[in-house]
Amino acid sequence: MDKFLYSIIFIFLGLNIQSQNTTSRLTIISGGNVNFYVNSFDKYNNGISYPNWTTVNIYFVDTLADGSQTGLKWKLDAKAMANNIGGILGNLPLNTIELEAADGGGPSAAYSPVFALQNSDVSLVTGGTQTDLIIPVLTTVNITYHCGKSLTIANSLFGKPADYYSIDILLTLGPE
Repeated sequence: MDKFLYSIIFIFLGLNIQSQNTTSRLTIISGGNVNFYVNSFDKYNNGISYPNWTTVNIYFVDTLADGSQTGLKWKLDAKAMANNIGGILGNLPLNTIELEAADGGGPSAAYSPVFALQNSDVSLVTGGTQTDLIIPVLTTVNITYHCGKSLTIANSLFGKPADYYSIDILLTLGPE
């Protein structure tokens, strides 16, 4: 059997949103691009996981006119920028890729369980605590990717043509 090559390219956008009283920064520390090389029968049969591949730091502060912080929480969403994972010979469904977020340190937040990639916003993190103004410790989020692992939905790579597939994923940091 010939070797199979699947590659998914992710481009993450760091957002810096400022309004009258809110300042937020999403910084990609590592893992802004991931390639899944399906080059063995085992990977083709069982899929591939990249634990904690992407690391992002989050700074989020919302203040009142007097400079004191509000109780506003933040969330981090992810969504595919297309309706499928595009290739030259065909497409793969978005649910071929599954994501999950984990605490990498910093203020408290709620992290999502594994979910299949969708073309609408799905929260990786919710209920994020604001960054302290006096001792600004950033929240670190680690994102794990699974390709063809079938953790939440049947998404095997079996029967899919060997190709170079790609999809862009948008991360959005905002208030809850």
